[in-house]
Amino acid sequence: MNVAIIGAGWAGLAAAIAATQAGHQTTVFEAARSVGGRARALTAPHANGTPLVLDNGQHILIGAYTESLRLMRLVGVDIAAALLRQPLVLRFPDGSGLQLPDLPPPWDALLGIVRARGWSWRERIALLRTAHAWQRAGFTCAPHDTVATLCGHLPQRLLDGFVDPLCVAALNTPAHAASGQVFLRVLQDSLFSGRGGSHLLLPRVDLGTLFPEAAAAWLVRQGALVRTGERVQALTPPADAQAWRVDGTAFDAVVLATSSTEAARLVSHSAQTAPYSMTVALCDWAASAQALRFRAISTVYAQGTPPAQG
Repeated sequence: MNVAIIGAGWAGLAAAIAATQAGHQTTVFEAARSVGGRARALTAPHANGTPLVLDNGQHILIGAYTESLRLMRLVGVDIAAALLRQPLVLRFPDGSGLQLPDLPPPWDALLGIVRARGWSWRERIALLRTAHAWQRAGFTCAPHDTVATLCGHLPQRLLDGFVDPLCVAALNTPAHAASGQVFLRVLQDSLFSGRGGSHLLLPRVDLGTLFPEAAAAWLVRQGALVRTGERVQALTPPADAQAWRVDGTAFDAVVLATSSTEAARLVSHSAQTAPYSMTVALCDWAASAQALRFRAISTVYAQGTPPAQG
């Protein structure tokens, strides 16, 4: 099959790798001049005119991201050199809070909660009971439950010192607006799966080097096409069993791996020329994608001078 991947962020590159491994001829379209999407490197000028390589935001992986790590290894990234692995620490400057030891689950979470500083035994037991209840329920909850709803019965100190910071760190969303189901999935994968799943993986290299640039190079070596600086203008659906068309070029299949707003634009355009049998579904999908809402994340770049060696 001839497959088009629209978007060369981490998801688009992962889809392109899978399609290429399956034996398909793959073409990746990316509007930006570099790959990586929201987690990429960018160049900014220093005050003295020297170019600096920065990350477009802070992105931290955890040990439970097994597929991301597998793809990194596949495209030739040295995981040990590229990532600094550290146990999960949720502690405040006064030393209170949680630190997980390097043990297999569930012993890491159990011992970490028991040893948590500044928590009363009532608070520790409440968290252990809640975690056990989540585990017995298969880490599922009502579809519309928020993290605040899910954890509202916990003592306030646990909400302030454990639930809220973990929710923001994992989901980039405050507890009152974050999905309870997604939060439970993160807890399941990080605290109750394989050893090291809760470890923080801090990039030692820029985000472009960490995966997307290596992935793009791997795709090219496998015979795929990676076309950066090329924003797709029109996605034309098949008519009478013909192929999809991306800016007039025929493809057997198309994967949308863009932002929701860009995907909605392309699908809305497709609906205008689609066969009647596809129009309603395309319009509904585009409306759902367009309705998604986002929260801003601010990144502060700070540079210091190393202390003089005396």
